[in-house]
Amino acid sequence: MAVEKLTGPRLFQLILLLVVLIAAFTWRTITYVPVSDMSPISENLERCDITNQACILNIDNNQIIIDVQERPIKQNSEITVSVIGIDSAWEMEAKGVNMNMGTLKFLSLKTEDNMQLYSVFVPKCKHNEMKWQINLSSETKALNVIFNSKK
Repeated sequence: MAVEKLTGPRLFQLILLLVVLIAAFTWRTITYVPVSDMSPISENLERCDITNQACILNIDNNQIIIDVQERPIKQNSEITVSVIGIDSAWEMEAKGVNMNMGTLKFLSLKTEDNMQLYSVFVPKCKHNEMKWQINLSSETKALNVIFNSKK
């Protein structure tokens, strides 16, 4: 590769490129929002964690109990979640909070008078502990619950 002489237009081009890069870097630095401040858990989250105990929520004067059938909740295994106090099958899915692991779609296993059973396979994560957010939704209501899975 031959060495080129630094001419006026070439110098102008290099300075212009440097200014554009500095401006882009400054803009991204000013507008940066840390991931933890983006709140991946929705704002209407009931501060309820089913990792260690059942969640008891009061929605429109109805008591709803959400619980897992086996503890501890382990990665790379199937979990069954029971929801007591809802009148029909709701849609249920989970998303990773501290890492994007895709969306886990729960399968509705059983529907009784006042209880629903849901099942999902919790994948293995590179972290020793993974936090998940469960979203339950019907046509008119939505609930959010969190749980942790361990290796």
